Amino acid sequence: MASPPRSDPPWTSRLYIGAVVVAGLAVSVGSVRALIVSPPPGDWYWLTLLTLISGLLSVKFQAVGARYSVSETFVMWGTLVYGPAVGTVLVLLDATVLSGKIWHSRRKLDWTRTQFNLAAPPLSLWLAALALFSIAGPPPLDLVASPTRFVLGLAAFAVLYFLINSTLVAVAIAVTQPLGHSNFLRDFKTTWWGIRDGFLTYFAGASIAALLASGGNQGVLSKIPVIVPLMAMLFLNYRNSARRVDEMQGRLDAIEKVHMATITAFAMAIDAKDQVTHGHIRRVQQYTMEVARSLGVTDDKQLKALEAAALLHDTGKLAVPEYILNKPGPLTPAEFEKMKDHAAVGANILKSIDFPYPVAPIVRHHHESWDGRGYPDGLKGQEIPIGARILSVVDCYDALTSDRPYRPRMTRQQAEQILQDRRGAMYDPWVVDGFIRILDKLEAIDEAEGRHALAHSGESGAFASPALEVISAATAEEREFADLRRELPKTQGIELAAEVFFRHVRRVIPAAAVVLYTPQPGNSDLKVSYCAGSGASTIESTTIPVGERISGWAFAHRQVVFNSDASLDLGPVARTLPVPLRAALVVPIYEGNTSLAVLTLYGSEDFQRDHRRMLESAAQLFLSAGSLGSVSATQNRPPSAQLVERKIH
Repeated sequence: MASPPRSDPPWTSRLYIGAVVVAGLAVSVGSVRALIVSPPPGDWYWLTLLTLISGLLSVKFQAVGARYSVSETFVMWGTLVYGPAVGTVLVLLDATVLSGKIWHSRRKLDWTRTQFNLAAPPLSLWLAALALFSIAGPPPLDLVASPTRFVLGLAAFAVLYFLINSTLVAVAIAVTQPLGHSNFLRDFKTTWWGIRDGFLTYFAGASIAALLASGGNQGVLSKIPVIVPLMAMLFLNYRNSARRVDEMQGRLDAIEKVHMATITAFAMAIDAKDQVTHGHIRRVQQYTMEVARSLGVTDDKQLKALEAAALLHDTGKLAVPEYILNKPGPLTPAEFEKMKDHAAVGANILKSIDFPYPVAPIVRHHHESWDGRGYPDGLKGQEIPIGARILSVVDCYDALTSDRPYRPRMTRQQAEQILQDRRGAMYDPWVVDGFIRILDKLEAIDEAEGRHALAHSGESGAFASPALEVISAATAEEREFADLRRELPKTQGIELAAEVFFRHVRRVIPAAAVVLYTPQPGNSDLKVSYCAGSGASTIESTTIPVGERISGWAFAHRQVVFNSDASLDLGPVARTLPVPLRAALVVPIYEGNTSLAVLTLYGSEDFQRDHRRMLESAAQLFLSAGSLGSVSATQNRPPSAQLVERKIH
């Protein structure tokens, strides 16, 4: 039997389920009393044994979460021969066995669900039996004695039994959906259409029961040897079918997992390119799924669509220029219009993917407003898909509590207040209330996964991977170099140029201290023109002869020195600074045969080859800025052979 979903139902559903339970209890008690007061003639009690055994041998189809058995045959047989009281008691026994198997598999008893499952089948059968005997006459019915009335009555019985039972279940599921996203007619139709194929079970059971009942109320025990092999074959057929269906579903699930893993990988790769919102989509996805489940969204396709949409909701931002995405101030009206394109663009991109669930509508409408003033289509209220309404609230909260180019992150209290202010205007009030209600739980999940602090710092936390870190680093490098190209030509003087230069370089190269050495006029020494970082006050007085130590050698030979010992430049003091300096990366700046300066980075750990590449490229930008001016070639003496031998690798 199907059953209504477990959630916190509204009062209408409690009233409906209560009415069904009371009515089902009444017919069950009345039937049991009738059998006690006036037991029917014949060996009808053998049918109870057959019903119990067949119920215990029910087959579960894991893919659809339903159980099937051959017990309907014995229930209908008993009804045709012995009347509605026997049929009602038999179906009650069958429902009891089935509910027990469901409880055992879940290890948790849901009284509302169990009461409904015990009440609906007896009520359905009793009502259908009234129609049966009003058409075909009193029991026992015999196919041979009155075939026309028998067939008409049996057809009405089978159809009504299925329609009443399936309708009771479909209505229960529809009315127990939370009010914020319920649509009774849609939910009823979806549920009933999903269980319509169950009519075949009723039809087959009625046909077999008709043959068994053709002999009246005599000889039930004698017919058991005939019926048991047939029932055994049906049971084995159910079991084999269930196995094949579950195997096929397992393969489909594996394909779907690969599909979702591929989507996740590409979505996070796109996310990794954004230094501002890096990690945003993974947090939004997890929060969105938690909120959806807490609000009672149980439809599997809806949940899967929401899971994918949460990952892909910002895909359309690929069509928005970066200067708009990362603008440090308010957007102009024209820029905001361009930003708004991302919702429709993202949905159009996703339409080309044949998702088995509605992902594109959620992405398209996640910026619609409850009052109809959103974009791109101006939908309002429940016209907006429930997934989009949930995603918009979660997306807003994560954006508010994360750093952005145009403002620092807000506190939880500030973000909650903004959501409350927009409740009923921009956002669905029911979703806002549900989100705030579980916010403590969401933060506890972040805390447990070690993402509490990272959630607001642009890191992906537990979801980071070396591949994503490479993408993120490449994007950061691109951004810093673009800033260097823009800012360096505007600087006046070597010190300001060096300050701008090192400010951007240190964001992509982990240097504990950075130094620009330039030659002193009239002698062969290098002096510190700019210094920042660990031990800057100590390092700034350092003088290095051209051709000596690490920086002097690199300056004289116009060659890079990679991961040499920092103490060779700075002496023993390098290891005693607040952040000990152990490695040096030195890149000369020269034009033609003329050395102009040397860039030296000192680190507490060895530098990587990418750091060397980036510093060499940055040195060319520094040279092109023109801040170094011209340096006389006479200040750069050719090194002696003895100095060449002092190169440290």
